[in-house]
Amino acid sequence: MKIVDKIKRTVILGLGITLLFSSCNDIENLNTDTKGYETVLPEALMTQSQVSYMYFLTNTNPNSNNFRKYVQYWTNTEFVDEDRYNQTKRNIGTGFWNLLYRDVLTDFKNAKEIIISQNVTPNKEAEKQNKIAIVEIQMIAVFQTLVDLYGDVPYTEALDFVKYPKPKYDDAQEIYLSLADRLNKAINQLNTNESSFSSGDLIYGGNVNLWKKLANSIKLKLGLHLADIPELNSDAKDLIESAFKSGVISNNSENALLQYYSVSGQRNPIFLALTTENHYVPTKFLVDELNSKKDPRRDIFFNSNSKINGEYVGYPYAIGPSGGGYQNTSNTNIEIFRDPSLPGVLFDFAETSFLLADAANRGFDVGGTSATYYMQGIEASMDYWNVSSLDKQNYLNRPDVSFNTASGTTKEKIAYQLWISYYNRGFEAWTEYRRLDFPNIKAPDNAVSEADGKVPVRNIYSHLEATLNKTNYETASAKIGGDLMTTKIFWDKY
Repeated sequence: MKIVDKIKRTVILGLGITLLFSSCNDIENLNTDTKGYETVLPEALMTQSQVSYMYFLTNTNPNSNNFRKYVQYWTNTEFVDEDRYNQTKRNIGTGFWNLLYRDVLTDFKNAKEIIISQNVTPNKEAEKQNKIAIVEIQMIAVFQTLVDLYGDVPYTEALDFVKYPKPKYDDAQEIYLSLADRLNKAINQLNTNESSFSSGDLIYGGNVNLWKKLANSIKLKLGLHLADIPELNSDAKDLIESAFKSGVISNNSENALLQYYSVSGQRNPIFLALTTENHYVPTKFLVDELNSKKDPRRDIFFNSNSKINGEYVGYPYAIGPSGGGYQNTSNTNIEIFRDPSLPGVLFDFAETSFLLADAANRGFDVGGTSATYYMQGIEASMDYWNVSSLDKQNYLNRPDVSFNTASGTTKEKIAYQLWISYYNRGFEAWTEYRRLDFPNIKAPDNAVSEADGKVPVRNIYSHLEATLNKTNYETASAKIGGDLMTTKIFWDKY
C-alpha cells in the first residue's frame, strides 16, 4: 500500500507541476521517480482504485458516508446531523464527487490507457484484452454509482481535465444506456480461457471467469433499473435475460469481496469508525423488524451480551445522545463489525438471488421462479453470516417468512428480505430501497426541512461545482428538477 501511495503521489505531483508552471512538452523527467519507479504500473493504479471505491462502499464515518443511516440500519449516538439528512454541513456530496471521479475513475482510466499502450507479443494479446475489459467493467460500475447517487453527471467529457476543465453533465438515462452497451462489449471481450492480472487485482486475483460473472451481475442490476421505464422495457429484457444466460454470481464462493487485514493502512474502514460499540447502535426500526420474525442473524448483527431483559432493543433513529438513553440499547456486534479484516462487499450471491427473484416477478426468463430465488437469497445471506443450518431452516419455515404466506405483495416480500441481506452495505441498500419503495422507512420528525419529511432519494451535487463549473451545474440542476435531496433519479420516477 505504501508503494502504491508513493507511485500515485509522484504522478500527481508531476502532472500538477506540468499543468500549472511549465510550458515544457517533455514531462517524462517530471514524472520519473528518482528512487527507481520509471513507469507507473497499471496494476498499482487499479489496486488504488479498488481500495478507494471500496472505501466509498464500506466506510461509515459521519463525515463521509450516511447510507447505513438512510436505510436505518444504524444511528449515531453523538453526531446526528447526518441522521437528520443534513447533506451540506460536512460537504459530503463534494467528498463523494472527488473520491469517485478523482481517486477512483481517474486511476482506472490511467490504468486502462497504460495497458492499451503496452506492446505485447501475439500470445499475450488475449491477456491484454482481458485486462482492459476488467478495468472497463469497474469503470462502468463506478459511473453507475455516480448516476444512482446524483442523477445527471459529467460522463462524455469527464476524466479529461485538460480538454474539458468544465465538463457538461450528461442525461442520466443516456448514461445508463451507454454503460449497458459498454458492458456488453466488455463481457464479449473477456476470454475465460486466458489469464489476466497476475497482481494488483484485490477482488478476484485476475480470475477472468469470476470477472465475467460479476459483469453479468452488474448487467442484471442495470437492466432491472431500466425495467420500470415503459419505453425501455425491451432493453431491460435483453439485458436481464442475456446476463442470466451468460452466467451471474451463483454461490458465495463467487462473491466480489475486497479482503482487509489487521495491518495499519489495510484495515476495513469500519474499524476506525466504530471507535466504541455505542458510537453506532442498531435502530429501533431494524431491531423491531428482526425481532418480529426471530431472525437468527440478530446474534451476528448485534452484541448478544447487550440484550435488555433477554431481548434485543434498538435505539430510536436520529434522536442523538438523549441524556445517555443509548445505554439501555443493544449494541452493534463489534467482534464482527470492528474486525479490521472484515471483507468489503462489492456484489454477492444473496444480492444476485433477490435481483433474479425481482426479474422473475416481472415476467423475465431467468430460469426460475420468484419463490425459488427469494428463498435462495435468504439462504445465501444466512450462509454468508454463518447462521447454523437448524436456525436457517427454522427461519425459512416461518409463515411470516415463507414466500407463499409472508405478508405483502411479491415485490414487497423481495424488497424486505433484500433490505435485510444488504445489512452493512448501506449504499446498495439505499439504492434498491429507492427503486423498490420498500420497506416503509419513515423520516424522523427532526429531519432537516430540505428533506420535506421524506427519506432522501438523492445526494446533492458537490458544492464546488456551483462555482467552478457554474453554467453546467445550473443547467443540470434545472434539468433534473433542482439540486435537491428530494429530486428522484430517472429510474425512481415510476
